[in-house]
Amino acid sequence: MVIRQECPCTCIGSLPEKDGDKLYNTCPVFNPSGKLVAKHRKLHLFDIDVPGKIRFQESETLSPGNSLTVVDTDWCKVGIGICYDVRFPELALLYAKKGCKLLCYPGAFNMTTGPLHWEKLFTGRALDNQLYVAGVSPARDESASYVAWGHSVLVDPWGKVIGKCDHKEDTILVDIDADYVDTVRAQIPNQFQKRYDLYEVNEK
Repeated sequence: MVIRQECPCTCIGSLPEKDGDKLYNTCPVFNPSGKLVAKHRKLHLFDIDVPGKIRFQESETLSPGNSLTVVDTDWCKVGIGICYDVRFPELALLYAKKGCKLLCYPGAFNMTTGPLHWEKLFTGRALDNQLYVAGVSPARDESASYVAWGHSVLVDPWGKVIGKCDHKEDTILVDIDADYVDTVRAQIPNQFQKRYDLYEVNEK
């Protein structure tokens, strides 16, 4: 692993973390010096059953995390989620309210949900909150017990895909302009047009 000095932080996918008698799916975040500055424990566990295609029950092994993870960098605030977390727009909204301009979701969608949902979900979260959203997937390994869809993607605040891989191992380098978030929000100011007299999402 190489942490580039010009990068504000590096998320290294997610890995099992044991804490007492509990096991979490955790994403560690490091600064350019290699120091651990944050870790996000997956909030929403992937318990699904699509008859004839896939059954997966994370809750049989893992425990859910209980807090949001915001990483302060010199460039902007970064909100962290893991895989299934992206399906919950309330989480992305809370990160936007906290001032995040980039959301990063390491994840590995399967061959059933990946083709239909992967890119749409990241595009949706980017459009909902007018910020950058990255979906970072492992490359596909057909011999693995769990076959990932792959297709890492980066979406800008306008909903445009500005970086994308296919299913093979690859690297993409994309310049991100944090000020562009403010530009888009000024053009379509829905962040300031919400009807908080009718609805609101708050962190507990």
